[in-house]
Amino acid sequence: MPPSLRLRRLLCAALLTALPVTALACDDAEAVREAAYRQLPAGALPVTARFTDADSSACRAWPAQPGTTLLAVAQWTEPASEDVRGGDLDLLLIDTASSRPLAWTRVADAVSSDALRFTGLRLDTARWQLDPATRAFGVRMDYSGSSGPNPFAQTELQLFVRNGRQLRRVLAPLAVSGSRGEWDTRCAGEFSRFERTLEMGSSNSPGLAPIVVREKRTDTISVAVGDDCHATDTTAPAQRWTLLPSDGRYAVPEALRGL
Repeated sequence: MPPSLRLRRLLCAALLTALPVTALACDDAEAVREAAYRQLPAGALPVTARFTDADSSACRAWPAQPGTTLLAVAQWTEPASEDVRGGDLDLLLIDTASSRPLAWTRVADAVSSDALRFTGLRLDTARWQLDPATRAFGVRMDYSGSSGPNPFAQTELQLFVRNGRQLRRVLAPLAVSGSRGEWDTRCAGEFSRFERTLEMGSSNSPGLAPIVVREKRTDTISVAVGDDCHATDTTAPAQRWTLLPSDGRYAVPEALRGL
């Protein structure tokens, strides 16, 4: 490491020690990630040759467990320069003050980027209270298409819970928003977009509560009229699904599944 870069990191570290712990975790996400991986117990995660990108990782404090921070890291089998690549998703729950891992998992083959490009991931710390003792967190992944005449975009959500030193997935990828279409790249075409909201339902029986999914969908037809482009929107009837837990997980219907 060049002396100037080493000095800069030392100065940053000295400044960060003066900040409150809650402000420290994700100020330097790369340093937090490196520290967490260094402190993983031997054999905790498979040791494989992988590539990580700045836009393929996320770091966020988890208010549900004060003093902890969540890390999500896409571990790619190829560098970002490759058009087609795949990889795994690492998730770590760490102690904010020390970056020491408290729980972790690796989800195999969880990320891919080809004709539909992976464009980023985010951590979702909304109030996913599955039962009085179980709080989940989410990972959202974004994808977009590369075809101008056939635009496409989609965001998917997964939910995880802590089980001791393990992080366990309870909801497989579910498409929560998206859009697609086909047009002449000037005006004429057909488009469709949807938004889905998830909320915890109520349950009179022990175990995880159901998850209620509601969808709003809008279809648009665009036509050229002289020099103008006229668009007509049609709102589709609202859709509703109830995801019921089974063996500690939620089944995702085919109509809601991610890529």
